[in-house]
Amino acid sequence: MIEQHSLEVLEFNKIIEQLAEQAFSIPGKTLCSALLPAKSFEQMQNELAETSDFVSYLIYESEIPLSGFEEIRPLINKTKTGVVLELRELNRFVRFLSIVDLVRKRLPDSRFEQEQNHIFFKQIQHLDVLPNLAARLGQCIASDDEIYDRATPELFSIRRKILSTQENIKIHLNRIVSSKSNVLQDAIITIRSGRYVVPVKAEHRSEIPGVVHDTSGSGATVFIEPLTVVELNNKIRELEIAERDEIYRILQELSERIAQSADVLKYNADILAHLDFVQAKAKLSFKMKAISPELNDQGRIVLYNARHPLIPVEDVVPIYFELGTKFNTLVITGPNTGGKTVSLKTCGLFVLMAMAGLHVPADSNSELSFFKQVLADIGDEQSIEQNLSTFSSHLKQLIHITEKAGSSTLVLTDELGAGTDPSEGAALAIAILDYLRQAGCHIVATTHYRELKGYALNTEMVNNACCEFDEINLKPTYKLLIGVPGVSNAFKISQRLGLKADIISAAKQLVSDENIKFEELVAAIEASHHKAQSMQDEIRSLQRESLEQKQNLENERKELVAAQEKAIIAAQQEAADIIQSARLEVEQLLTQLKAEIKQAQSSNEKQIVQKSAREIERQLSENAKKIEIEMYNSQKNRKFDQALSGEDIVVGEYYHSILFNITGQALTKPDNKDEVSLKSGTMTINVPLASLRLADKKQNDSRSVYGQLARTERNATGKIISERKMLFESELKLLGSTVDEALYKMDEFIDNAVLANIPVIRIVHGKGTGALRQAVHNTLKQDKRVKAFRLAEIGEGDSGVTVVEF
Repeated sequence: MIEQHSLEVLEFNKIIEQLAEQAFSIPGKTLCSALLPAKSFEQMQNELAETSDFVSYLIYESEIPLSGFEEIRPLINKTKTGVVLELRELNRFVRFLSIVDLVRKRLPDSRFEQEQNHIFFKQIQHLDVLPNLAARLGQCIASDDEIYDRATPELFSIRRKILSTQENIKIHLNRIVSSKSNVLQDAIITIRSGRYVVPVKAEHRSEIPGVVHDTSGSGATVFIEPLTVVELNNKIRELEIAERDEIYRILQELSERIAQSADVLKYNADILAHLDFVQAKAKLSFKMKAISPELNDQGRIVLYNARHPLIPVEDVVPIYFELGTKFNTLVITGPNTGGKTVSLKTCGLFVLMAMAGLHVPADSNSELSFFKQVLADIGDEQSIEQNLSTFSSHLKQLIHITEKAGSSTLVLTDELGAGTDPSEGAALAIAILDYLRQAGCHIVATTHYRELKGYALNTEMVNNACCEFDEINLKPTYKLLIGVPGVSNAFKISQRLGLKADIISAAKQLVSDENIKFEELVAAIEASHHKAQSMQDEIRSLQRESLEQKQNLENERKELVAAQEKAIIAAQQEAADIIQSARLEVEQLLTQLKAEIKQAQSSNEKQIVQKSAREIERQLSENAKKIEIEMYNSQKNRKFDQALSGEDIVVGEYYHSILFNITGQALTKPDNKDEVSLKSGTMTINVPLASLRLADKKQNDSRSVYGQLARTERNATGKIISERKMLFESELKLLGSTVDEALYKMDEFIDNAVLANIPVIRIVHGKGTGALRQAVHNTLKQDKRVKAFRLAEIGEGDSGVTVVEF
């Protein structure tokens, strides 16, 4: 567990206060206030994933409705001991179960459950709305101080009697008011001590016999309950007592029901509290414009544009921070109020926030590590009561840190070795850093000592950093520069502030040549680094612009493709509608033609009409087929001519190479040369990704828009053919028919046989004069659907039957 001292000096408690402000309910705020960094890397991952999941939900959906959620668990405990809850307390459960129902309704439709499988949905699924309890509470409780009349039949009856009795009293009193208005102070009926009375002038009190319940402040008016309504008022009093008893019985019943459902209600309350807590973490992420960092347990910290969350947005300066990559110890140098401590705290606070499952205000791709312990020595902790100086208080904390230090420990020390003789302080600081490094710690230390700059330059896995200083404006920029030791700017600042030149010159004489050369070298390194950083920032800016332009072009391309597909689909649908409409028209026309055949007077007219009908049907079929082929080719070419990206290639799928004109199965994803290994038969060949297209296979076609239409068409056609086969008889009897009638029946019979996919039929025309047989044979010779025909053999019907093969 992270030490309380570290949480306090890194101001983690202030982040927790901001988090609690985002929660709706007291239970949610309680969970927020109790939040601590995770004890394991797995717990850290789970809690951060939970926050990220809720953030992704709130991007598209409104907040979970928890604003009316109140703490009910203490009330549940009271009912379990037999306590009868008050009406206002019971009304909390009405609101609570209403919220449970609203939250439960946030679960997605089962049809979209896989698309919206958020982590917290599993918790919502366990909520029990307790419909019977909710219905009974809703039936009884109207508000914090009112119960519905129909809560029970007894209560309804009592209240009806009270109303009836009150009406009787008013009738009696109204008679008195109207008949003796001269003795009344006002012609009204009022209530005193819960009983109906009339205001009588004091001097006429004897004229209305009754009980005096009150007098006015002046004594001029007495409030008398006439004797005629005393009994009725008594009855109301009795009914009110009965009403009170019945209400208590109802409250007792409801309290017992709550006690019976105590476990479920507590579980519901726990779930809602947790939802409020996680939603608060997500809302804080939005407020801070934070991101979910990448996680590791190797001590690696990389922060891009990290912004300390406790500094106002308009004042905070984003920093780049790095630790645990090529070095495990970072020594930050620079002037006071330059940003060293803020950088130190940003690192520590971000680690604590991520370990607590909170997003951090930085740019994407930032990375944070899990640490078993975070130890910090920050700020002036001198104690007058304990008689400790600044140095002593720092040293006491450093002793504690060295005792607790170990692997997977992050150590943060501010002004290491300060508060004592500089030479001894620097030596002590280097020794402490060496000890902590050997213990396996990751360390961030701030200092003013020049010796520590040299230590960082000459020691493996130790790096310098400094906070940038604007020499022109004589003020810090608060930007952290990794890899650059800080420069002392005392002489430059003194000169610009107006200190006499001879004093500054004398001061420079007191500084050794070695120190001057060292400072000049550090200044040169800082200038070089600043120039490189500016160039890198410019490169990143150009990269961002390039990516944005690329994304915009890709979006435009997708929009054009989508528009093209939409237009093609619309055209295909229009063509299909035209075909369907034409078919309906032709069917109507064929029906009319068949009717005309029956009505035709001569055989010649019938033959002409039949020939016209067959020709129309043939042309329609050919035209429809042409349109369908064009639609298919259009869809196929559009699909299979598209170039593929590396992400489109699926190992095991079939692709066609337009370069080698071969089709084969992909064995690999594209390599670093953008080549794919393709297996075609027994041959395996590497082909360029740019030459690959989707293979024209039935399984691919079945996924296309036209393929789906064609498949539906084929299914429907297959069904019709199957039904026709089951009902079809392969023999046509024309005995007794005229030539015209026989040819009409034969043409219709052949249509049905072809549609049913019957390969061979028998036509029974009889022997007779042979005229009908000859007419049948002449017609079959001209029919393109007929492959061959012959007279039946002996035993099959001989010359009276013709066998037709399609």
